[in-house]
Amino acid sequence: MTEKARGGKAGGGLDFSVVMPCLNEERYIRRAIESLLDDDFREKGELIVVDGVSSDRTREIVREFIGKGVQVKLLENTHKTQAYGLNLGIQEARGDVILRADAHCVYPPGYVRDCIRLLGESGAEAAGGRMWPVGKERVQEAVALALRHPVGVGDARWHLGNYKGFAESAYLGTFRRELFEEIGLYDTNCRANQDGELYLRILKAGGKIFLDGSIKVAYFPRRTLAGLAGQYFRYGKGRAYTTWKHRHMTSWRQAGPPLLAAGMAGSLAAGVTAGEPWFFVGPVLYGLGLFGAAFVGFRNEEEECGGRQITTRLLVTLAWAIMHLSWGAGFLFNYARLITKSIFRGGNLP
Repeated sequence: MTEKARGGKAGGGLDFSVVMPCLNEERYIRRAIESLLDDDFREKGELIVVDGVSSDRTREIVREFIGKGVQVKLLENTHKTQAYGLNLGIQEARGDVILRADAHCVYPPGYVRDCIRLLGESGAEAAGGRMWPVGKERVQEAVALALRHPVGVGDARWHLGNYKGFAESAYLGTFRRELFEEIGLYDTNCRANQDGELYLRILKAGGKIFLDGSIKVAYFPRRTLAGLAGQYFRYGKGRAYTTWKHRHMTSWRQAGPPLLAAGMAGSLAAGVTAGEPWFFVGPVLYGLGLFGAAFVGFRNEEEECGGRQITTRLLVTLAWAIMHLSWGAGFLFNYARLITKSIFRGGNLP
């Protein structure tokens, strides 16, 4: 990275800008905004909410903060996707530091201050904390537990533990605004995994990412298993695009779900067409393995597991299977689509 990307003033007039893309977040956005409002925010920063034309009360709630004199801007994102929303917000931002925020979260006290300090002390191009999934209902609680365990998220450090140091990514992210002039904005072709794609560009440009797992951002996951399946299918599609664009997988865990999805589909199809029960052994063992992991994997979280009730553990098992297979199916679907487009268009990118 150049020295320009590592420091210096942008002349925006504020210390920082928080950019929050959203769509239909009336259930969560009030708490998300309130958790960011502290003395540092009121004196030194602004919040830019970029709404993807919500059909619920999201914009009305944001306007309530504006009416109270809080330093909040509301922009409209007719493209609806997060990458477009983030780019609109960054282009509108006046701060010297840009923080990417999510309306599905509650931020710890001093979050902005701590992230900016982390960015400065580490000398990295990006910095941030970890996701801490929490749930309020039975299914959402099980999904949160699934997201806090290696069976669900592999070795992703921004999901697990209190690691502090350089990493391949961090949750959300804090950046000096000059970084976007150096490597470009979020890739709008990436409808999901836009954060991962940006982090990969930072690393390829010689930059660094710093993660402090003690900075925990509460995240509210999907409330239904169907919603989780759709989310992870999109995640898989997004990672396929990133892998295709950069010809690079950043971790072994990204190869696991596509191989698993292909193997499960092949075994089930062969078992049905051949009428041979041995083909079902793999899927059955996979399911039993997940169920066993759900029994032994949360010994220190007995109360959070609803007393480790059988229904909670069954839901965690289902959540893990949905995360693995939906992500893998999304990856395979989009990667095959990209290959097909490349062949017929004679190019390397969609």
